[in-house]
Amino acid sequence: MKKTLMQQFTVAAAVALLSLASQVVAQSAPDKVVIWSPGDNGSVKDWNTDPILAQVEAATNTDIEMVKIGWDVYTDQINAAIASGDMPDIIGVVDHGNISLLNQWVRDGVLVPLEGDVAAGAPNIMAYYADPKNEPLTSLKFSDQIYGVPNFWDSGPAAGNPIHLRKDLLDKYGMAAPETIDEYFSYLEACKNDGLIGVTFSGQNGIVGALAPFAGAHGLPTAGWVKTDSGWGHWAVQPGMKDALLKFREMVSKGLVNLAAWEITGDESRAAYVSGKACSTIWNGGGHIGRIQNDMTLVNPDFKEWVLPAPTDGSEARGYTGGEVSFWGLSFIMNSKQPVAAARVLNYLASEEGLKLTALGIKDIDYTEDSNGITLLPARSEHGFPSEAGDTGAHPLGTTLVSWVPQTWQDFSLLYGKDQAFKDWYAAMWVNMRKYEMPIHGTLIASPLWTDFQATGAELMNRTFLQIVQSGSAEEAASLFDQFVIDWNALGGADATQEMSALLDSMSAK
Repeated sequence: MKKTLMQQFTVAAAVALLSLASQVVAQSAPDKVVIWSPGDNGSVKDWNTDPILAQVEAATNTDIEMVKIGWDVYTDQINAAIASGDMPDIIGVVDHGNISLLNQWVRDGVLVPLEGDVAAGAPNIMAYYADPKNEPLTSLKFSDQIYGVPNFWDSGPAAGNPIHLRKDLLDKYGMAAPETIDEYFSYLEACKNDGLIGVTFSGQNGIVGALAPFAGAHGLPTAGWVKTDSGWGHWAVQPGMKDALLKFREMVSKGLVNLAAWEITGDESRAAYVSGKACSTIWNGGGHIGRIQNDMTLVNPDFKEWVLPAPTDGSEARGYTGGEVSFWGLSFIMNSKQPVAAARVLNYLASEEGLKLTALGIKDIDYTEDSNGITLLPARSEHGFPSEAGDTGAHPLGTTLVSWVPQTWQDFSLLYGKDQAFKDWYAAMWVNMRKYEMPIHGTLIASPLWTDFQATGAELMNRTFLQIVQSGSAEEAASLFDQFVIDWNALGGADATQEMSALLDSMSAK
């Protein structure tokens, strides 16, 4: 039987509506996004039921599979996934200093640049790159394109590795805060006579971090490139570095250094200081200052953390090595199934809403907010946030993807519930830390020759610097440094420096 025109229209309309409905359902179905991230799960018992991750999924219309991988095997597992072709959509923070590996991944086509639809899906990340305070990031390119999400905590320069010491011990010994390295040595000698172990640091992978105050006292940073009469030179081979190393060696020869310092990690060094075994450490600054004091108070309420303004070595030069931008490492979108959806997830985590979510939790469940401020609720400990009583730390989701927790929320966490005296002390320590902060240049760029030489130069530097500061005499130490400069140049450092100098000159001329 023939259908009437109206019946035909009705059938056609129904088919069209069904087709449109199926398209809408398909478009609204969550995109599957697989994330690999270094570290551990913290207090998250099951990512599939974690309410903070669920909030991110709802905000980004995604179904996220979160996989945490230990730091020691992280890059190995990424390389294995690349070799098999079964890659995640996002890999969390990888050290940006690993230029050779990252360039290899770019050449292999496994990383997605921040351009086109991917960049359009990540306006918050692109805005971080565009912030004038973060201008050096524009030079962090691979194959002349921008890849990766900076794992940031602030805009602008970062605070370096300052000298931490005990204000209560200074008072006990009748000493003022040291202004010179020699005065610092006098403090360490008093500590040693008092049964403590002097200064501790992490020498497991070299002494560059601990060397920073000594280099600063001779007008040099311990990163990047410095202006010279002939252009630009690498910081490690400058004449003043010999004097800095000799001064560091003097500290070692006087027995003022923790004997275990050469083999321990940063966390182990910090523990020696916080526990009261060591009277000083050269270690991270920033929000770590407040966390050190919090942990010291648990050990002994009389312990008083103090950050020393960068000391001199008899001249006007002084400074802690800063940073070009407040970030460490990059997260990457991989050339997998869902690059645009991956960008959407990272963009949300980098938004004010996303950062607040991973810092505080869900409003009215994990915290309340009113005219009196923010109040944290006990439920946070059940939703993946630190479970120890009084711990106001962040959720493990965001910390290794887009931010180590913005400084604003670090400060909130550290100052939450504290009295005005603590807040005033914390502000004063930031002033001390940044009072003589030294800018650095060129850490985020690499010429072809420098890329090829960097690993060789770093290995030679770390090995020789350890030999210098542990040598039997100042004469031997000086000779070792002179030979280091000769070897560094001969192995490719001279050619790489010439190429980098030209590149830095061209960039500074723009």
